[in-house]
Amino acid sequence: MYTLLKSQKTYSPLLEATQISTNFEQKDTTSEEWAYNLWTDNNDWCTKCKNKNNKLTFNDQTKTTTCTQCNHTQTYEEKDWKTLQAKRYAIYQYTPGKYFFNNQTTEEIFQKYLREHNHNDWSSWIIHDYVLARMRDDKPVQDKLYNATKLIVEKMDYDPKPWQTLFEKLDAQDPEIFHQVPQIIYEYAENHLHTATTKENLTDTINSYLLKLANIYCYSRWKGDRIACWISSEIIKLCDIDSYPTNFYTDFFSCDPLIEGFQDDLLATNKREINVKDSYIQWELNLSDKFLKKSNALGAVEAAYNALGAKLGIHAIWPPTKVLPLDVYTVKKVTELFDDSELFRFYDLATDLNTIDPAKACYYAKLFSEKIKEMLPKVTSIEQEQAKKMAYVT
Repeated sequence: MYTLLKSQKTYSPLLEATQISTNFEQKDTTSEEWAYNLWTDNNDWCTKCKNKNNKLTFNDQTKTTTCTQCNHTQTYEEKDWKTLQAKRYAIYQYTPGKYFFNNQTTEEIFQKYLREHNHNDWSSWIIHDYVLARMRDDKPVQDKLYNATKLIVEKMDYDPKPWQTLFEKLDAQDPEIFHQVPQIIYEYAENHLHTATTKENLTDTINSYLLKLANIYCYSRWKGDRIACWISSEIIKLCDIDSYPTNFYTDFFSCDPLIEGFQDDLLATNKREINVKDSYIQWELNLSDKFLKKSNALGAVEAAYNALGAKLGIHAIWPPTKVLPLDVYTVKKVTELFDDSELFRFYDLATDLNTIDPAKACYYAKLFSEKIKEMLPKVTSIEQEQAKKMAYVT
């Protein structure tokens, strides 16, 4: 096995790997849960506080944001403020994987129908939450929603047959039923973004929404929330713009083993246990292969390198502070851990040849990726090595 040990007594690759991790992971200096344990839009963070992610407060009357720590205040023009708030609303109000009627009782859901929502909106929210509850096998929520519609029928003297037919469809063994959730979310989010921005800025606004969805996907993956990941990836497919980001993210997430066979598992009520770290490593290897097929040498090298960093425990998809840089200095340090100069040579040739000879660059990128695939089963993580070291000392 690669135990991260060399013959020289004065050199400790394990300590070196730990140092690499420390150097490039910006430590979270705030104790508030929202910083990384709870997903938050990066528009909510102050960019003036160095190495801190302090939360901003939003004042709709003055159209300003103010940092809770350094008091830095930024003022927005009317149209920019409207777009900013629309983006935040679309994400927080319609977060993938979250119930619209979150933590509300049957009576409260009924009152929403009477006092706040029109019939179509309320019905859409019921459908969304019921199907999401079915995904999560959340019977209490399903019963609560069903009972809320019974209240509507009884108190409004409606015909019960349409509601009965609706729930029969929602309970059917049809994989397309699950697409109701991303479809409903996107319809509401898109409508909100359309009304808040100009036609000229709409594409940029949707692209910004795409980026936030991708960010939520990464966070949900870190949490092991397969359902939220699938919903986020499906909403991205629905985004009504012909742009590079949509195609990129669709390709990107389609390689992820975490959401492979998702709908089939739901229909079969198969609660498949998937190791988040191992599946992330395999995802990066899948991406490396996909980039090679597209003659993208740099993409292939980076994905394989991310897989190696993840196995070592010094790279992860979330938090966003734990990302291993793809530069000569860092790659050399990482590859030195294995006393294998060939690995660094493949990286060096692939990146150097990328602009002058793409075919040769892909050849060496493939060698780099294959080399890492051979190494991974023999690699132990920093955490495992530290545990072994502590056991030995004990």
